[in-house]
Amino acid sequence: MKRSVLVLGLALLLAVVGTTAVLWYVRGADARAMAGKQAVTVLIADRSVPAGTEAGKAVDTGLLRTEQMPADTVPAGVLSEIPQDLEHLAAGGDIAPGQLVLRSMFGEDRPDSSGLAIPKGKIAVTVALGVTQEVAGYVTAGSEVAVFDTYTERDREGRPTGDGLPKSRGDVQITRMLLPRVEVLAVGGAPAKEGEPAGTQQVDVLVTVAVDQHDAERLILRSETGSLHLALLSDTSEVKPGRGADTRSMTRTES
Repeated sequence: MKRSVLVLGLALLLAVVGTTAVLWYVRGADARAMAGKQAVTVLIADRSVPAGTEAGKAVDTGLLRTEQMPADTVPAGVLSEIPQDLEHLAAGGDIAPGQLVLRSMFGEDRPDSSGLAIPKGKIAVTVALGVTQEVAGYVTAGSEVAVFDTYTERDREGRPTGDGLPKSRGDVQITRMLLPRVEVLAVGGAPAKEGEPAGTQQVDVLVTVAVDQHDAERLILRSETGSLHLALLSDTSEVKPGRGADTRSMTRTES
């Protein structure tokens, strides 16, 4: 009996020694990895942070933790703590466990129940576009775009236009700017239609933008009756509404 107790005690002792050795090895490996490198403190999501969670609440509830990392491996914008001016700002999207916490992840705009951050006073509207109309895939969430509309004007009676110039008989194709600058909230592929064979679906891209009610009405109407085309904007892009271009005036110019 005494021998069995002695063997059991020896086994427990060896297990404790082995665990301690592993812990010391891991700590030593971390120390070796940090040796000769400047260490910085970073915030990391310890658990999933749902969209809409205030930064201060994420800290108070233990969703975030700090960790030491080599400075040359830390991307720009990573937070080391939640400053006071950030405490009441909300996460614009879900933050996954283990993800570095960036300043840009928090803002005034709070996501609705869908998790989409909509600017204050605006509403979200989605339109389906082809890849070409979506600037070959270069339009992404956060982009600013101008929206152009191409439509057909029908007048077979030769009545004058608003500018006093007589129309030629027949249909006229017109392209005009619809919205000079709107923010893109999300971009995604169109879901496959039920019962449609694979590979036969027309390739569409769903683009969601933030607009006010008036522009939403115009955008929805023209998406149903015209053909929309996006133009990707930069900070220096110059755009303004105008008379646009039409097949009648272009024909006159070419002739």
